[in-house]
Amino acid sequence: MVKKSRPNRFTEVLGEDVDNAFKRLASEVLKDGALTLKDKSIIGLACAVAVNCDSCVKAHKKQALKAGANEREILEAAAVAGLVRMGSGFNTAYAILDETEPRKTIQFKAKNDDLMKETQRKKEDTPITRKPDGYIATIVENNDHNKNKE
Repeated sequence: MVKKSRPNRFTEVLGEDVDNAFKRLASEVLKDGALTLKDKSIIGLACAVAVNCDSCVKAHKKQALKAGANEREILEAAAVAGLVRMGSGFNTAYAILDETEPRKTIQFKAKNDDLMKETQRKKEDTPITRKPDGYIATIVENNDHNKNKE
């Protein structure tokens, strides 16, 4: 006998109509469209990691493997989810900073005088295009560096 998941057992307790509606919704959401079942299973796994649900992670890992995902894809999806979770933790932690206390304003600093003049001239006319910062900048730089090697 196959043990049903907690969500499925819960919807069964709520009644046949709710159980059938939940199953229809899941079927409709998970059917192939712009994303395949494999893609959606990997996303589900990543979401389970991000919401910190161990039993969900196990269930979604099993589903992702059945849908054709490999261990590397699963690990990378979990790593992205962990990164998002960490970032959301930092975002939440920012609330401990007193918003009423004056903070240092970060100003855009041009790399050279010509760029600074150009930036000042265009300030009112055009938004400044900026390169990504933080970890995204590192990724972009590494990708650019690898392309230049080819």
